[in-house]
Amino acid sequence: MKDTYLDGVERATIDDKIDAIAKKMAKKEMGGMPMVTAVQNERGEVYRVITVDGLSAYIALVQSIAGLGLEDVHKDNLNPGKYDSLFVFK
Repeated sequence: MKDTYLDGVERATIDDKIDAIAKKMAKKEMGGMPMVTAVQNERGEVYRVITVDGLSAYIALVQSIAGLGLEDVHKDNLNPGKYDSLFVFK
């Protein structure tokens, strides 16, 4: 797992909850293709990028982040580009 904060970008107010989720996902990785998830702050800026290896860890990650009330704007896009998931505040 790779978990990166973008320099100079303010963290979301719920980052501590996202951090706890990310730490759990490291244990769920079972290998596979890297899946990239980005999280925006309340200003609409990507501040954090989490990359997990494998589909099972990715699904667990995105379901957990969605459970916090954030929305994945790429959830219905099979070719999203730079990020497999992009979470924004509703």
